[in-house]
Amino acid sequence: MKIFPLHATDFYKVGHPMMIPEDTVTIYSTFTPRGTRIPWANEIMFFGLQYFLQEFLVRNWNDEFFFKPKAKVVRKYQRRMDSSLGPGTVPVEHIEALHDLGYLPLVIKAVPEGTLVPMRTPMLTIRNTKHGDKRFAWLTNYLESLLSCVLWKPCASATTAFHYRKEFERHMKLTGGPMDFVKWQGHDFSFRGMSGPEDAALSGAAHLLSFTGTDTILAID
Repeated sequence: MKIFPLHATDFYKVGHPMMIPEDTVTIYSTFTPRGTRIPWANEIMFFGLQYFLQEFLVRNWNDEFFFKPKAKVVRKYQRRMDSSLGPGTVPVEHIEALHDLGYLPLVIKAVPEGTLVPMRTPMLTIRNTKHGDKRFAWLTNYLESLLSCVLWKPCASATTAFHYRKEFERHMKLTGGPMDFVKWQGHDFSFRGMSGPEDAALSGAAHLLSFTGTDTILAID
């Protein structure tokens, strides 16, 4: 899906660059599961980061921002901000500086995908780099909306499938059936119930961490 990356956030975040204290050089944030409505689920399976990095932070930012003329992308951003929040409300100097830099000055560290992470434990951390250059400290949390949007569903689907797999194995042991069949019992037919093809692919791929069978071809891709 082609999106203009500077628009892939909440409106309140566009004002953050002006609110950051002058002596700030680094903003360090975490992606942490806070809790669950399921009382017996005290862990979440981490999944989806590689897709997020390659699809959005590399391909999308390059194609729709860094590889396009600076004047064009800055004008597009400024037009949206001016028409929505009022002329001149949001400056663009930090956007121009980022385009001049030519890449996203960020470091993301995470547990391996497929890891079960206890609730209230960070699954990944993200911070700005560029030797503590405060011009880009705003980027860390600017990406939070998109990061959460893309990752929560595959993490939830991977966790759900994991618990189904455990339950299927428990019942197979009780009934004396072939344990090797369990990996096919949780077959995925969810494509038509998802909110779009990307959603189906991510959710289906997450499901395949615990099961072998799927009817969602995009999940395999």
